Amino acid sequence: MYLSNYLKQLSNNSELVASISETSEEVYAIIDSKFTYRSTITGLLIGNIQSGKTGQMFGLLSKMADEELEIFIILTTDSTLLAKQTFNRAFNNLTDFDVFHEFDDIKFLSVSLKKPVLIILKKNTSTLKRWRNLIVTSDFCKDRPIVILDDEADAASLNTMVNRNKTSTINQRLRDIKDVAPSSIYIEVTATPQAILLQTEKSQWKPSFIHYFKPGSNYIGGEFIYSEPTSFCIRFTEEDELDNIKTNSDFLPLGLWESLMTFIVICAEFKIKKKTNCNFLVHPSVRQSDHEKFATTLGENLNTFWEELNDGDTRNSFLKEVYSKWADLQLSYPDIAHYEDIYKSIEELLENESINIITINANSSKAVSYENGYNIVVGGNSLGRGVTLPKLQVVYYCRKSKLQQADTFWQHSRIFGYDREKGLIRVFLPPSLHKLFTDLNQSNKILIQQIVANDTEGLQLIYPDDIKPTRKQVLDNKALNIIAGGINFFALNPSESDPTEIDNLLLSYDEKKESYEVSGEFFINLLEKVEKSNIDWNGIKYANCAKALLQRRPTQKFVIAVRRNRDISKGTRTLLSETDNKLSKSLIDYTVLILYRLSGKKSKGWNDNPFWVPNIKFPDKMNFYDVIDL
Repeated sequence: MYLSNYLKQLSNNSELVASISETSEEVYAIIDSKFTYRSTITGLLIGNIQSGKTGQMFGLLSKMADEELEIFIILTTDSTLLAKQTFNRAFNNLTDFDVFHEFDDIKFLSVSLKKPVLIILKKNTSTLKRWRNLIVTSDFCKDRPIVILDDEADAASLNTMVNRNKTSTINQRLRDIKDVAPSSIYIEVTATPQAILLQTEKSQWKPSFIHYFKPGSNYIGGEFIYSEPTSFCIRFTEEDELDNIKTNSDFLPLGLWESLMTFIVICAEFKIKKKTNCNFLVHPSVRQSDHEKFATTLGENLNTFWEELNDGDTRNSFLKEVYSKWADLQLSYPDIAHYEDIYKSIEELLENESINIITINANSSKAVSYENGYNIVVGGNSLGRGVTLPKLQVVYYCRKSKLQQADTFWQHSRIFGYDREKGLIRVFLPPSLHKLFTDLNQSNKILIQQIVANDTEGLQLIYPDDIKPTRKQVLDNKALNIIAGGINFFALNPSESDPTEIDNLLLSYDEKKESYEVSGEFFINLLEKVEKSNIDWNGIKYANCAKALLQRRPTQKFVIAVRRNRDISKGTRTLLSETDNKLSKSLIDYTVLILYRLSGKKSKGWNDNPFWVPNIKFPDKMNFYDVIDL
């Protein structure tokens, strides 16, 4: 009843209805197979950025209500605007539920459980503490499980003090809420699961299952914006534009100027077509002083544009620039209005001061709406998680960071979504940042492929060495397992197992050749066989790394070198000869496995039986991450 009633409200979007229905049924089936009503089960729901995670959460909790679960909490980031937005959506869409926001204390305590209860809470210390006590007072959870859906679960929920053997406050508050009931279902929801996937069992935040829901066919995401070859929507800027505007705020650097010109042409097109909303995101840095400087300079340049249009000496040159941007947009959007109509529309926009400039950061004094008008939105971190900019058509991005974190930067992809006019999308950024986002898109795609194929088994996060998967304070340093490219890994204490199975695999390989290039399939199979022969060699992990690498680089090359009849003493540190060490280092972009068949003589400290000892090196500047539970 609850799920069908919710889906009826979405009946005008059959694709969304099908997706939510499928996700709800599949995730609940997993929960039903694992949940015992006596303990906590933790799962992970992954979607793409701005692909409809809230709708999926509503569908899932409706399905669970159909299965007679009654107490639900949705957690949002510590944003009043986002919490209010989520509450309004729940109140309007989940009409069969009693829905409460964080200040509904009295109303909550007076309600009976004639309907399922849904509470929308910010991840704020005082809010969580107060509601934990309210839930205890209500006695609702005395004999009932509690269901918690944690939106952006990787952002604030994890323990940021794990390496100090302490528990951070928000993390403890969430534990306290889970503990008010005899059992709980905790669903982590995010588009950037790196921090969650690198949690340990001990942390209590490691998911026992993962479900990925696909975006709809109209979704615009990383595969379109950060594709290879480069998408038509990308426009490269100079690397130092942020520095230029800091030192000379009177003039816009070329990339920002071109993005502004492009935006006003698109606004003119929208105005002609009676579309009343269009947004332009400017993301310069995390510094609020930079936001103010950009906002001020952009406003001054809009005034300058109006002056140039009304000055006989500058009007023609300005209109030539308008024509240039119009012609560029026409290449990807042939239906754009005629040029003369565009520039007349621009005159009206500038004359009536119809383009708004909005600064969004921690100092913003009031909530704003981006759903109406033509808006230039300037900001930093506040333009990350949870902020949805409708009709976002242009992005200017010049933010740099010494430490580039995959989850943080990927969350900045506000251009992703459903309601964009694809042919009129333009993203302005320097080549270095385009490479970063392209690498992140590749890593994200591989991670999703692994999850769909294997759920939680054998997951390997793979990144170039200038990108970290997430912030280090939420990862247990003792458990984090990193395989770094360019470094040789070997079995330090080989188990001297029977070599026959590996002998048979390597019959056609000898030392007449220094090395052999082999297929990825053969290489992975060999790694899995070597695993059985070496107890201190993590062959399965290395095989998983090779699989992830092959997904990222379908043309990745794999090399093996086979060395037989080696008479090496036990305790030799690396076992690699000088020649083989040079070979390994010379194959920079290759994955290299060097195998030594030792004679195993007792006089050398062994057990008088031959055996194989492996040594592996992955390509330089490519790292793999997972965790080992202690």
